[in-house]
Amino acid sequence: MTTSNEISGHAHLSGLVVQARDVHGGLHYHTAPQPLPTPHQLPRLTPHFVNRTAEVNTLDEVRRGGNSLVVITGLVGVGKSALAVRWLSSATEADRPELYAELSGLGGPARPEDVLQQWLRASGIDRPPADLRELSALWRSVTAARPVSVLLDNVREADQVPPLLPTGPASMTVVTSRRLLWELAVDGAASLPLGPLAPDSSIALLARFTGEERIAAEPAAAALLANGCAHLPLPLTLAGARLKSRPERGLAAAAAVLVRPRSEDPARMAVSAGLTETYDSLGATAQFVYRSLALLPVGAVDPDMVSAACRLQRNDAERLLDVLADEQLLTRGTSYVGPRPRYRMATAVHEHALALAERIDGADERQRLVGRLCEWMLAIATQAQRLLTPAQATLRNQLPARADAPPVFHDSRGAMTWLEEHEADLPAVLEAAAAGGADEVVWMLVDAFWALFLRRHPYALWIQAHEVAAAAARRTGNGAAVRQMLLSGAIGLSSAGRLEEALTRYGEARQAAQADGDVRDEGQALLGIGACHHDGGRPAQAEPYLNQAVAVWTACGYRRGVALATVLLGEISLTRGEPAEALDRFAAAHSVLAGISDSYDAARALALQGHTRVLLGDLDAGVTELQDALAVFAAASSTRWQARTLELLGDAYRKRGSEQAALDCFRQAAELLEAIRPEEAERLRRQENGR
Repeated sequence: MTTSNEISGHAHLSGLVVQARDVHGGLHYHTAPQPLPTPHQLPRLTPHFVNRTAEVNTLDEVRRGGNSLVVITGLVGVGKSALAVRWLSSATEADRPELYAELSGLGGPARPEDVLQQWLRASGIDRPPADLRELSALWRSVTAARPVSVLLDNVREADQVPPLLPTGPASMTVVTSRRLLWELAVDGAASLPLGPLAPDSSIALLARFTGEERIAAEPAAAALLANGCAHLPLPLTLAGARLKSRPERGLAAAAAVLVRPRSEDPARMAVSAGLTETYDSLGATAQFVYRSLALLPVGAVDPDMVSAACRLQRNDAERLLDVLADEQLLTRGTSYVGPRPRYRMATAVHEHALALAERIDGADERQRLVGRLCEWMLAIATQAQRLLTPAQATLRNQLPARADAPPVFHDSRGAMTWLEEHEADLPAVLEAAAAGGADEVVWMLVDAFWALFLRRHPYALWIQAHEVAAAAARRTGNGAAVRQMLLSGAIGLSSAGRLEEALTRYGEARQAAQADGDVRDEGQALLGIGACHHDGGRPAQAEPYLNQAVAVWTACGYRRGVALATVLLGEISLTRGEPAEALDRFAAAHSVLAGISDSYDAARALALQGHTRVLLGDLDAGVTELQDALAVFAAASSTRWQARTLELLGDAYRKRGSEQAALDCFRQAAELLEAIRPEEAERLRRQENGR
């Protein structure tokens, strides 16, 4: 029996077909298409995610504003990827494709063409081209009408990003990097710098592992542990996981390991490894600057300082600081007093850089670098002193051999601003200079900061710095410097209300001046002793010392000293109820001080002169003089004398019937005194409230 099974013609077949014999004609066989899964490549959400509410809100605002590209930057371990994954996962529709690429592989930066080939295959294109331009064009076509969410993680170079950007306006791309990648602003990128967690959030993250009970049992140790992890999520997570696996271990023991230098704790090592990777990518000079910054005894650096300490051209120092900031090794100050950009190192970065410096740079070179910083600060502070308080610079005509530097300000306001910028740095710089044997630099630097002490009244620093400086001056055997530090330090003690201690210092200075036959310093000590008795409410005891000071200074021709003593004698005349005598004394002192261009002390005399005129009934002239004096103190940023003059002016306005003007003066005076003399501020508020 013969059988035949034949298919002919242009047949289109699908599904299962069994053919026993010959097939003739243009036959086409198609399998049913298998739909590709929508790619969801984002890493899994970390279960240990705390806070970041403000950052999530910022990302939401960026998206609502129509921006489709954002760059999250920060240190290794700060949680950039975790934030990006959490936000992208919650901010996009469930059926939207999510594509991910790690761009900092062990073999170097990932190539955009490799990433695009993977993504296109995941999007259903079996054989994507090899050329980057063709790949980018195809990627743009694929995403033109299909919104996607993209996470580009750990980007090293800005030029890795543009070829990978999707086209459609509804797409969203998040980039994470340790560098700022400012170049991506050209592509419309918004920037979100990510800092460490807040202390309470750090402890909340630890509690996810340890439980609230262990935290509550050792709150101080928990805070120390969080600080040892630099408040970074990665080391906090590692430390927490380790504690969870060892329920018998106390938090204090874990914290002690973390804060120990050279600790091999996994949390510390995680941060160190990331920083080392970034450091290794720097050029040799940038590496040197990075190590050097950890040695400088200051809280923040600026290009002028780095130029001097590292012996670089100023432009090179500025460029290298920008390089380190771009790599997230430094943080640019968002607010600083002066016109120069200032940069800070996070604690974890500082420890890493310091360890490198101690391993790579010799001890002598490290000391020389710190010495150059101290001498630079002395040079600039001396420039400020010559502008602000030239009468104070009586002990030297030249700086130490290497202490010279181009000016960083050109007027009195700039000089005062610079001193304020470096107020917090002074103790550590003095300690570093003393440790390096630069005792001359120590006392000269304190002397050069006189305008800051005189006008801003940081009492604790004033007293501490002069104690350090007096000890340094004694080590040099410089008697004049010792006396200067004793006298200036005693003024700080008396200004802070520590009158008995001030009297002791003045007594030491007087004895030293008599032993050395220095009549000017003897007069200064007598003036100080008289001022202490006057401030202590003992005018009868004060007057003989002031008269002795006048006699000593008159004999040696020191007109400024005579005028300063005369101001105090005028105040004693007011205390005795003799305003006419006081007016004569204030007027005489003002004339001398103005004649020798001591505008600050002349303004003190003028303020008291104006007050005395008010007491004598000459209200208009008194108010005018008080206003003129106030303008000088405001320009000089003098806290205490601004406040005192405002109070005197308020009294004058009240006598003249200008009650609102008087209240405004009392309020301004109270605000000025709040930080340095809170009890006086409270008294003025009572004045303001009519009590």
